[in-house]
Amino acid sequence: AMTTALLCQLQMGDHVVAARAAFGSCRWLTDNLLPKWGISTTTIDSRDNDAWKAAIQPNTKVFFFETPANPTMDIVDMAYVCGLAREHGITTVVDNAFATSVLQRPMDFGADVVAYSATKLMDGQGRVLAGAVCSSQKWMDEVLLPFQRNTGPNLSPFNAWVVHKGLETLELRAMRQSENALKVGKFLEARVPHIMHPGLESHPQHTLAMQQMKACGPIFAFSVDGGRKQAHALLNGLQLIDISNNIGDARSLMCHPASSTHHGMGPEAREAMGVGEGLIRINVGLEDPADLIEDLDQALKAAGL
Repeated sequence: AMTTALLCQLQMGDHVVAARAAFGSCRWLTDNLLPKWGISTTTIDSRDNDAWKAAIQPNTKVFFFETPANPTMDIVDMAYVCGLAREHGITTVVDNAFATSVLQRPMDFGADVVAYSATKLMDGQGRVLAGAVCSSQKWMDEVLLPFQRNTGPNLSPFNAWVVHKGLETLELRAMRQSENALKVGKFLEARVPHIMHPGLESHPQHTLAMQQMKACGPIFAFSVDGGRKQAHALLNGLQLIDISNNIGDARSLMCHPASSTHHGMGPEAREAMGVGEGLIRINVGLEDPADLIEDLDQALKAAGL
């Protein structure tokens, strides 16, 4: 979905401004795939409004960002960034996989294109690989569909059916998982050195996040001081929560981004976007939050925290 949303509107000589904090595969698109086609990218700190403006070039065609960002939970001021893009004739492509349209509606803030990994919250049970791209009817008919029809990135009917079934319970799951995540986040806030949860007042962009989001979402991250060794010890100590790279699942899942989702970026790029060796990402599911807290408590103790 992300590849299609970008390539369908870009050509050799074009320029993209992209957020540095993003899912590892999205960074691979901007860092490795687009340059092969003569498309350049300037990567910026998406939290800095001035950085967006400073990065614009005469050939800038797309702003590409995720909010909240994976896994550092950076928040983009969509009203400002999308408004800036409109002023310069630039198309905004927003990765809204962490929130879905239940928790956040980027088009209400001026976004042109919204893309999703439907594998995540839309499916909700880790059953299929799927993606979705949303836009105006005109952009879809004139830009997206000609590319999609002729290059073939189309979802199978069965996978589409599974996602449609998941959509029937999306709002119920997203809201309950957000509530659970806030309870788990408040527990962890008192136990770990650093937590990145937009629903907590300690998050530096909490106010902006709550202005843009209906609820905080099920996903957040936190860091431990003992690096990869301590992070892996914590993961290995879990009994109820599963170790998995997926998010948006009805089950609670945790992973170590530096050795999984963002491993392919390399250490320098990870450091620049704030993905340290001690960072852990958690997806809070539909289990009783008291059970999740109990599991985290014993795993933290096993890891020396």
